[in-house]
This record gives sequence, C-alpha cells and structure tokens, in this order.
Amino acid sequence: MNLTEKNPPASIEQINAIARLSAIHPTSWLGNFWKVSDGAMIEDLIRIYSTDELVERQQTYEIADYFPDHLLIGDDSGGRLILLDRASMMHFYLLDAGCPSIDDVEVFASLEALVAAVVSELNAYSGDAPCRS
Repeated sequence: MNLTEKNPPASIEQINAIARLSAIHPTSWLGNFWKVSDGAMIEDLIRIYSTDELVERQQTYEIADYFPDHLLIGDDSGGRLILLDRASMMHFYLLDAGCPSIDDVEVFASLEALVAAVVSELNAYSGDAPCRS
C-alpha cells in the first residue's frame, strides 16, 4: 500500500482516548495503524480518518443508528464509506454513503484487498461514464 499522504503517528494517549470513546481495543488494526500514521491517504484514493476526525464522522453519518456493530474509519474519496466490523476488527465494508443497509455491500478481509479493488475499479473505469455501477 502506498501512503500518498501520511500524518505523524498518534500518541498513545490519543489512541487510548479514542479507543475508549469508540469501544475498540487500542491494539486493534486501527490502533496499530494510528501508531504509524494518525490518518492517511492511500493511493490518492482511500482516506483513513485520524483520531481527531473519527468521532465527528460517526456522528455526521449516524453510524451508531444505522450500523451499530461497525466503525466508520475512512472513505474512498468518491462517495463510499469504509466501515470496520467492531467484533472482529478484520472485515472491511465498502458502501455508498446513502446506503441504509450493510447486507449487500462489498466486504474485504483486509484493507489491502479493499484498496486493490478500488484502484482496479478506477483503472477499469471509463472517463466517459457518468457514474459507477
């Protein structure tokens, strides 16, 4: 994965505080990511939110109401959200921002697989097409 924009690492205090607020373990995938970069842009497409952005994004997209078992961790810079399964912290969901259900969305076993799919989709996407299908 190519981190095209990388923030400095989050402090242990920041990670622990947001982990408590978000009901995740500080050594989860996301906590470990923040130890390397407190938010980042991957391949100029995928944005992983910083510790400062995470709570606001949950509220803005009403994640607790619509997807209570998931945590919004980023987006694809094109109207789709990236959610992480809170229970396993290992399943990444890619869904349209207006999607009311998690049932029929793309699920990936890793962030790397999600990034590869988004990059592949972009490479296959015709610039003449008005929208994604």
